Amino acid sequence: MNPGNPRGHGGNLRHLAGLAGFSISEMLDFSANINPLGVPPWLDQVMEKAAGSLARYPDPEYVELTGAVASRMGVSSAEVTMGNGSSELLYALPRALGMRRAILPAPSYQDYSRACRLAGWEVEFLCLKEEDGFHLDFDRLEKKLEGGEVVILGHPNNPTGKCCDAARLRQVCRRFPDVFFLVDESFGGFVDGFDSLTTDRPVNAGVLYSFTKLHAIPGLRLGCLIANEVLSCRVKAGLPPWTVNALAEAVGMAAMQDQEFAGRTRALVCGEREWLTQNLPALGGMKVYPGEANYLLVRLDDNRMDAAELTEKMLRRGIALRFCGDFEGLDARFFRVAVRTRAENERLVNGLSEARQ
Repeated sequence: MNPGNPRGHGGNLRHLAGLAGFSISEMLDFSANINPLGVPPWLDQVMEKAAGSLARYPDPEYVELTGAVASRMGVSSAEVTMGNGSSELLYALPRALGMRRAILPAPSYQDYSRACRLAGWEVEFLCLKEEDGFHLDFDRLEKKLEGGEVVILGHPNNPTGKCCDAARLRQVCRRFPDVFFLVDESFGGFVDGFDSLTTDRPVNAGVLYSFTKLHAIPGLRLGCLIANEVLSCRVKAGLPPWTVNALAEAVGMAAMQDQEFAGRTRALVCGEREWLTQNLPALGGMKVYPGEANYLLVRLDDNRMDAAELTEKMLRRGIALRFCGDFEGLDARFFRVAVRTRAENERLVNGLSEARQ
């Protein structure tokens, strides 16, 4: 049994359920970091209403959606580029930037390096130190900057769940105007008091935003890039037409107006993340790295098994974890768990206890 994913993502339930001998509906997925509340209560109504527009092509400029995002983010519409998930925009950016070198923290989301390497870029990793709790060291980062490169940062980072110091990042951006800083805020909506780079954004910084995680719509695909107008035009020019479908467009506009659902989500995630932070180490042989997002990085210190074997044992119980031994900078002791509801989190803790007996 190989619970890993060759593309380095969690949430591949078809693959995982097939390995475990369960149906997809029977699986409890802690491998993907999706809102534990599920989809917003208004989703079905919005999609039903939008279904009437499926007989027409979507607006290729997504004027209404772009305007709603711009209003919510406090930017101009010309700075907003919509995409079929933030991943499409991540892969489109190297062509638009035209640079040749990227600096990435390690560990971080694996598609950062994949997108850069597919574009023929040189990739250099800045290894985050476990003894420092995987915090980003800006002094070490600055020493690597030569000019003409791209720095890609998760804010919060995946899989560590750590936010960077946004005020310090703005200073670094302005001190190195020949470097482009791409800040992935896909999980920022789960963070209380989140300091988004969309506010007071330096001209050489771009922000990726994903609707997928907070609104639990990974199957619908919707994301956006906030960047200066010149770069936004280049990215748009490199995208095929109609990458955002009419249903996603309607859901995106509704999402931009819904603050209550996001607030309820943060309240739940904050409480359940704290519960997991306390209860996972209580099992013994596990170190949890405190994070600020809707997932936690865990190190298994057990001489009887590593995290790969633990992941397989949990999969036989219908519970999917994200093995993290394939992340640059981590080894086979590490795994990641999403923060879910209390009943699901209790099932996770009980399953981990049984799997290690």
